[in-house]
Amino acid sequence: MIGRAEGAMLPRLRQIWQTCFDDTPEGTEFVFSQLLHPDQMLVYTDEDHRPVAMINWKLLPFTTPSSRMMGAYIFGVATLPQFRGKGISRQMMSHLHDILKAEGATLSCLVPANQSLFDFYAGQGFEPFFSYKLAQVAAQEIHTDSREGTLTPTSLEILEPLRNQAFAGRSLFGAWDAGYLQFAEQDNRFYGGETLEFSCRGRSGYAVCQMREEDTLLVREVVVDREDVSSLLAALYKRFAAKRYQLRLPVDFPGELPGNDTPFAMIKWYDETLRQPTLGKPGEASWFAFGLD
Repeated sequence: MIGRAEGAMLPRLRQIWQTCFDDTPEGTEFVFSQLLHPDQMLVYTDEDHRPVAMINWKLLPFTTPSSRMMGAYIFGVATLPQFRGKGISRQMMSHLHDILKAEGATLSCLVPANQSLFDFYAGQGFEPFFSYKLAQVAAQEIHTDSREGTLTPTSLEILEPLRNQAFAGRSLFGAWDAGYLQFAEQDNRFYGGETLEFSCRGRSGYAVCQMREEDTLLVREVVVDREDVSSLLAALYKRFAAKRYQLRLPVDFPGELPGNDTPFAMIKWYDETLRQPTLGKPGEASWFAFGLD
Protein backbone atom coordinates (compact mmCIF):
# COMPACT_ATOMS: atom_id res chain seq x y z
CA MET A 1 0.00 0.00 0.00
CA ILE A 2 1.20 3.51 -0.82
CA GLY A 3 0.46 6.45 1.44
CA ARG A 4 1.99 9.36 3.30
CA ALA A 5 4.27 8.52 6.18
CA GLU A 6 3.13 8.59 9.78
CA GLY A 7 5.19 9.75 12.72
CA ALA A 8 5.27 6.26 14.23
CA MET A 9 7.06 5.01 11.09
CA LEU A 10 10.08 7.29 11.46
CA PRO A 11 12.36 4.82 13.32
CA ARG A 12 11.81 2.24 10.56
CA LEU A 13 12.29 4.88 7.87
CA ARG A 14 15.59 5.89 9.45
CA GLN A 15 16.70 2.28 9.08
CA ILE A 16 15.66 2.25 5.42
CA TRP A 17 17.58 5.49 4.75
CA GLN A 18 20.72 4.26 6.50
CA THR A 19 20.61 0.88 4.75
CA CYS A 20 19.91 2.13 1.23
CA PHE A 21 22.26 5.11 1.26
CA ASP A 22 24.98 3.52 3.40
CA ASP A 23 24.74 6.53 5.68
CA THR A 24 26.09 6.83 9.21
CA PRO A 25 23.71 7.00 12.17
CA GLU A 26 24.79 10.62 12.68
CA GLY A 27 24.21 11.53 9.02
CA THR A 28 20.82 9.82 9.01
CA GLU A 29 19.72 11.62 12.16
CA PHE A 30 20.87 14.95 10.70
CA VAL A 31 18.78 14.55 7.55
CA PHE A 32 15.69 13.38 9.43
CA SER A 33 15.93 16.16 11.99
CA GLN A 34 16.71 18.98 9.55
CA LEU A 35 14.99 18.13 6.25
CA LEU A 36 12.56 15.22 6.14
CA HIS A 37 8.94 15.47 7.23
CA PRO A 38 6.17 12.84 7.07
CA ASP A 39 3.88 15.24 5.17
CA GLN A 40 6.33 15.19 2.25
CA MET A 41 7.20 11.53 2.35
CA LEU A 42 5.47 8.62 0.61
CA VAL A 43 5.95 5.10 1.90
CA TYR A 44 5.18 1.65 0.57
CA THR A 45 4.12 -0.76 3.30
CA ASP A 46 4.00 -4.54 3.39
CA GLU A 47 1.08 -6.68 4.59
CA ASP A 48 2.04 -5.92 8.19
CA HIS A 49 1.90 -2.15 7.56
CA ARG A 50 5.69 -1.86 7.83
CA PRO A 51 7.43 0.56 5.45
CA VAL A 52 9.73 -1.14 2.96
CA ALA A 53 10.28 1.81 0.60
CA MET A 54 10.16 5.59 0.72
CA ILE A 55 10.31 8.67 -1.48
CA ASN A 56 10.65 12.31 -0.39
CA TRP A 57 10.05 15.70 -1.97
CA LYS A 58 10.30 19.44 -1.40
CA LEU A 59 8.45 22.12 -3.33
CA LEU A 60 10.93 24.31 -5.15
CA PRO A 61 10.56 27.62 -7.00
CA PHE A 62 12.04 27.79 -10.50
CA THR A 63 12.62 31.04 -12.34
CA THR A 64 13.22 32.07 -15.94
CA PRO A 65 14.24 35.54 -17.14
CA SER A 66 10.55 36.46 -17.34
CA SER A 67 8.58 34.16 -15.05
CA ARG A 68 8.43 32.11 -11.88
CA MET A 69 6.88 28.67 -11.46
CA MET A 70 6.55 26.06 -8.74
CA GLY A 71 8.24 22.71 -9.11
CA ALA A 72 9.31 19.91 -6.82
CA TYR A 73 12.62 18.34 -5.92
CA ILE A 74 12.35 14.55 -5.50
CA PHE A 75 14.99 12.77 -3.44
CA GLY A 76 15.60 9.93 -1.02
CA VAL A 77 14.07 7.26 -3.29
CA ALA A 78 14.85 4.08 -1.36
CA THR A 79 13.66 0.46 -1.35
CA LEU A 80 15.00 -2.20 1.00
CA PRO A 81 17.18 -4.69 -0.95
CA GLN A 82 14.87 -7.68 -0.46
CA PHE A 83 11.94 -5.78 -2.02
CA ARG A 84 13.71 -4.48 -5.11
CA GLY A 85 12.87 -5.59 -8.64
CA LYS A 86 9.12 -5.53 -7.98
CA GLY A 87 8.36 -2.13 -9.52
CA ILE A 88 7.73 -0.51 -6.15
CA SER A 89 9.63 2.72 -6.82
CA ARG A 90 7.87 3.14 -10.19
CA GLN A 91 4.48 2.78 -8.53
CA MET A 92 5.43 5.29 -5.85
CA MET A 93 6.80 7.77 -8.39
CA SER A 94 3.60 7.60 -10.43
CA HIS A 95 1.56 8.20 -7.27
CA LEU A 96 3.80 11.12 -6.33
CA HIS A 97 3.41 12.77 -9.74
CA ASP A 98 -0.36 12.86 -9.19
CA ILE A 99 0.18 14.51 -5.79
CA LEU A 100 2.60 17.10 -7.16
CA LYS A 101 0.35 18.04 -10.06
CA ALA A 102 -2.53 18.46 -7.63
CA GLU A 103 -0.32 20.73 -5.50
CA GLY A 104 0.33 22.97 -8.52
CA ALA A 105 3.80 21.80 -9.56
CA THR A 106 4.76 22.50 -13.17
CA LEU A 107 7.68 20.08 -13.15
CA SER A 108 9.70 17.80 -10.91
CA CYS A 109 13.45 17.51 -10.65
CA LEU A 110 15.80 14.85 -9.26
CA VAL A 111 19.55 14.14 -9.06
CA PRO A 112 20.50 10.58 -10.14
CA ALA A 113 23.36 9.16 -8.09
CA ASN A 114 24.97 7.36 -11.05
CA GLN A 115 24.70 6.86 -14.81
CA SER A 116 22.50 3.77 -14.55
CA LEU A 117 19.91 5.84 -12.69
CA PHE A 118 19.90 8.43 -15.48
CA ASP A 119 18.77 5.58 -17.75
CA PHE A 120 16.28 4.29 -15.16
CA TYR A 121 14.58 7.65 -14.71
CA ALA A 122 14.60 8.35 -18.45
CA GLY A 123 12.27 5.36 -18.70
CA GLN A 124 9.90 7.20 -16.34
CA GLY A 125 9.67 10.35 -18.42
CA PHE A 126 12.55 12.35 -16.93
CA GLU A 127 15.09 13.99 -19.22
CA PRO A 128 18.62 15.28 -18.53
CA PHE A 129 18.38 19.02 -18.14
CA PHE A 130 20.82 20.54 -15.64
CA SER A 131 24.55 20.12 -16.14
CA TYR A 132 27.62 21.87 -14.82
CA LYS A 133 31.15 22.38 -16.06
CA LEU A 134 33.53 20.74 -13.61
CA ALA A 135 36.67 22.88 -13.88
CA GLN A 136 39.76 21.31 -12.36
CA VAL A 137 42.90 23.22 -11.38
CA ALA A 138 46.03 21.88 -9.70
CA ALA A 139 47.68 23.93 -6.96
CA GLN A 140 50.81 24.45 -9.06
CA GLU A 141 48.68 26.15 -11.73
CA ILE A 142 47.46 28.86 -9.35
CA HIS A 143 49.17 32.26 -9.23
CA THR A 144 49.47 32.26 -5.46
CA ASP A 145 51.05 35.72 -5.30
CA SER A 146 47.71 37.42 -6.05
CA ARG A 147 46.43 39.51 -3.13
CA GLU A 148 43.41 41.13 -4.81
CA GLY A 149 40.64 38.92 -3.45
CA THR A 150 39.44 38.30 0.09
CA LEU A 151 37.27 35.53 1.56
CA THR A 152 34.97 36.05 4.52
CA PRO A 153 32.87 33.32 6.21
CA THR A 154 29.13 33.76 5.67
CA SER A 155 26.05 31.60 5.04
CA LEU A 156 23.79 30.71 2.13
CA GLU A 157 20.77 32.32 3.78
CA ILE A 158 22.59 35.65 3.92
CA LEU A 159 23.68 35.24 0.30
CA GLU A 160 20.17 34.51 -1.01
CA PRO A 161 19.66 37.97 -2.64
CA LEU A 162 23.11 37.84 -4.27
CA ARG A 163 22.50 34.29 -5.43
CA ASN A 164 19.12 35.11 -6.96
CA GLN A 165 20.54 38.14 -8.72
CA ALA A 166 23.53 36.23 -10.07
CA PHE A 167 21.43 33.44 -11.61
CA ALA A 168 18.37 35.50 -12.58
CA GLY A 169 19.28 35.42 -16.28
CA ARG A 170 19.39 31.65 -16.50
CA SER A 171 16.92 29.97 -18.87
CA LEU A 172 15.79 27.92 -15.86
CA PHE A 173 17.07 28.34 -12.30
CA GLY A 174 16.24 26.20 -9.28
CA ALA A 175 16.08 29.10 -6.84
CA TRP A 176 15.24 27.23 -3.62
CA ASP A 177 13.68 29.09 -0.73
CA ALA A 178 15.26 30.44 2.45
CA GLY A 179 14.33 27.32 4.40
CA TYR A 180 16.10 24.91 2.07
CA LEU A 181 19.11 27.20 1.72
CA GLN A 182 19.38 27.10 5.50
CA PHE A 183 19.39 23.29 5.34
CA ALA A 184 21.96 23.32 2.52
CA GLU A 185 24.18 25.53 4.66
CA GLN A 186 23.82 23.22 7.67
CA ASP A 187 24.45 20.20 5.45
CA ASN A 188 27.62 21.74 4.04
CA ARG A 189 28.89 22.55 7.53
CA PHE A 190 27.93 19.09 8.84
CA TYR A 191 30.36 17.60 6.34
CA GLY A 192 33.10 20.10 7.14
CA GLY A 193 32.41 22.70 4.46
CA GLU A 194 32.41 26.50 4.46
CA THR A 195 30.45 29.19 2.66
CA LEU A 196 32.69 32.15 1.88
CA GLU A 197 31.89 35.58 0.51
CA PHE A 198 34.43 36.72 -2.07
CA SER A 199 35.30 40.37 -2.63
CA CYS A 200 37.57 41.55 -5.42
CA ARG A 201 38.00 44.97 -7.05
CA GLY A 202 34.69 46.16 -5.65
CA ARG A 203 32.77 43.12 -6.91
CA SER A 204 31.06 40.55 -4.69
CA GLY A 205 30.69 36.82 -5.13
CA TYR A 206 30.89 33.65 -3.08
CA ALA A 207 32.11 30.07 -2.99
CA VAL A 208 30.46 27.12 -1.24
CA CYS A 209 33.40 24.85 -0.43
CA GLN A 210 33.89 21.33 0.82
CA MET A 211 37.06 19.28 1.21
CA ARG A 212 36.86 15.91 -0.50
CA GLU A 213 39.14 12.91 -0.68
CA GLU A 214 42.71 13.07 -1.95
CA ASP A 215 43.22 16.64 -0.73
CA THR A 216 40.74 18.09 -3.22
CA LEU A 217 38.61 21.18 -2.56
CA LEU A 218 35.21 21.03 -4.25
CA VAL A 219 33.46 24.35 -4.82
CA ARG A 220 29.84 23.23 -5.05
CA GLU A 221 28.57 26.61 -6.25
CA VAL A 222 30.47 29.75 -7.11
CA VAL A 223 29.56 33.27 -8.17
CA VAL A 224 32.56 35.08 -9.62
CA ASP A 225 33.31 37.38 -12.54
CA ARG A 226 35.45 35.87 -15.27
CA GLU A 227 38.27 38.34 -14.66
CA ASP A 228 38.37 37.49 -10.95
CA VAL A 229 38.78 33.70 -11.27
CA SER A 230 42.55 33.79 -10.79
CA SER A 231 42.17 35.94 -7.67
CA LEU A 232 39.51 33.57 -6.29
CA LEU A 233 41.75 30.55 -6.82
CA ALA A 234 44.63 32.32 -5.10
CA ALA A 235 42.41 33.19 -2.13
CA LEU A 236 41.14 29.59 -1.92
CA TYR A 237 44.70 28.28 -2.00
CA LYS A 238 45.70 30.64 0.78
CA ARG A 239 42.79 29.43 2.94
CA PHE A 240 42.79 25.68 2.23
CA ALA A 241 46.22 24.82 0.74
CA ALA A 242 44.65 21.89 -1.11
CA LYS A 243 46.46 20.09 -3.92
CA ARG A 244 43.52 20.21 -6.33
CA TYR A 245 40.53 22.54 -6.86
CA GLN A 246 37.26 21.57 -8.53
CA LEU A 247 34.72 24.26 -9.39
CA ARG A 248 31.18 23.53 -10.49
CA LEU A 249 30.35 26.25 -13.03
CA PRO A 250 27.54 26.89 -15.50
CA VAL A 251 28.36 25.14 -18.78
CA ASP A 252 28.48 28.50 -20.56
CA PHE A 253 30.83 30.12 -18.02
CA PRO A 254 33.22 32.29 -20.06
CA GLY A 255 36.94 31.70 -19.98
CA GLU A 256 39.37 28.90 -20.58
CA LEU A 257 39.29 26.90 -17.36
CA PRO A 258 39.82 23.22 -18.28
CA GLY A 259 36.89 20.99 -17.41
CA ASN A 260 34.17 18.63 -18.54
CA ASP A 261 30.43 19.14 -18.86
CA THR A 262 28.80 16.83 -16.31
CA PRO A 263 25.09 15.87 -16.27
CA PHE A 264 23.64 16.62 -12.84
CA ALA A 265 19.84 16.68 -12.63
CA MET A 266 16.80 15.57 -14.64
CA ILE A 267 13.36 17.09 -15.15
CA LYS A 268 9.90 15.71 -15.80
CA TRP A 269 7.47 18.27 -17.17
CA TYR A 270 3.85 18.26 -16.07
CA ASP A 271 3.05 21.12 -18.46
CA GLU A 272 4.63 20.19 -21.79
CA THR A 273 3.95 23.66 -23.22
CA LEU A 274 6.68 25.11 -20.98
CA ARG A 275 9.54 22.79 -21.87
CA GLN A 276 12.52 23.72 -24.02
CA PRO A 277 13.17 25.14 -26.55
CA THR A 278 10.67 27.93 -25.77
CA LEU A 279 11.28 28.09 -22.01
CA GLY A 280 13.09 31.12 -20.74
CA LYS A 281 14.35 32.50 -24.05
CA PRO A 282 16.41 34.55 -24.22
CA GLY A 283 18.56 33.31 -21.35
CA GLU A 284 21.76 31.66 -20.33
CA ALA A 285 22.40 28.00 -19.53
CA SER A 286 20.17 26.54 -16.84
CA TRP A 287 21.44 26.08 -13.27
CA PHE A 288 20.55 23.84 -10.35
CA ALA A 289 22.62 23.16 -7.23
CA PHE A 290 22.45 21.75 -3.69
CA GLY A 291 20.54 18.63 -4.56
CA LEU A 292 21.51 15.76 -2.29
CA ASP A 293 24.29 14.40 -4.51
